[in-house]
Amino acid sequence: MKEAMCMSCFICDKHTGISNQPPGGYIYEDEHWMVCHFPAEQSVLGQLVIESKRHFLDFSDMTDEEAGTYGYLVKKLYSTLKQITDAERVYSLVTIDGVPHFHAHFIPRMGQSETKGMKFITQKKSCDEKEAIELVQKLYEKFN
Repeated sequence: MKEAMCMSCFICDKHTGISNQPPGGYIYEDEHWMVCHFPAEQSVLGQLVIESKRHFLDFSDMTDEEAGTYGYLVKKLYSTLKQITDAERVYSLVTIDGVPHFHAHFIPRMGQSETKGMKFITQKKSCDEKEAIELVQKLYEKFN
């Protein structure tokens, strides 16, 4: 399998500690994946991101092992995120347009939210950094 070259990648740099770190640090890490809260100023509370440790672009570049562990991790992330945030729905989104390194967003929507679906996902977002860090600590305890 041909692996993409990683010359200057925001996510690779983040994994090595070179660039901005996520609020509260990483929630989960295994051989293939890292999970963190998206930057507070750009997200709703509880918006998580699964990032591949290996630099590749999309599902077509995953190894069979990465694909298998990804499915298990997504299941665990959905159930844990719903339990901790009491979300009615968790939306998932993979575009990889902003940073060409595999990452997937998981965005909780509470039942009281007036917007739903794509309107909810595309709305201007901002959560409190302190609340994000507190939530990350709760999620970390459930994941580890």
